[in-house]
Amino acid sequence: MNRNIAIRILKEELATTLLKTYSVTQFCDALGITRSVFYSRYSSMPDLFSDVIQHEIHQHFLDYRDYDTEQIIYAYLKQIDRTRLFYINVYHLASKNASRHICQDISNAFFKEMQTHLFNSDYSNNHIKGFTSVLFSHVTDWLAHGHKKNALDIYNEVRFMLPSNA
Repeated sequence: MNRNIAIRILKEELATTLLKTYSVTQFCDALGITRSVFYSRYSSMPDLFSDVIQHEIHQHFLDYRDYDTEQIIYAYLKQIDRTRLFYINVYHLASKNASRHICQDISNAFFKEMQTHLFNSDYSNNHIKGFTSVLFSHVTDWLAHGHKKNALDIYNEVRFMLPSNA
């Protein structure tokens, strides 16, 4: 199973309409693989969701490595806003599967990328962990409530905590 193709297919599948369910079988049919191939890489759909979002975070930080922290955060919030249906579906489908561990995995991935970005700054790991946790909390709340705000609203809520010019 090619990871990049799997990511693209999942994003296409979850970005068309609000879904109440999405199964391994549906994903495998869309990708043209068997369930055994899926289960050789992932233990469940939430594990796939987690992997895809962690990949998105990593790719975002690579693409924006020459930008300051505020620009990175705002650009990521805009990316979530542009692909809101995908993120809302992932949030609700993962919640239904009682897989809260993926929230921690995603939060940790964001923290690690931010930690790498701020490596030569004066910010401690505790400060980085603090503002990434608050940001993650605001984003999950944003998704849980159907995206009633936009990226700028969320950015303005967390901006005061972000390292400036770092």
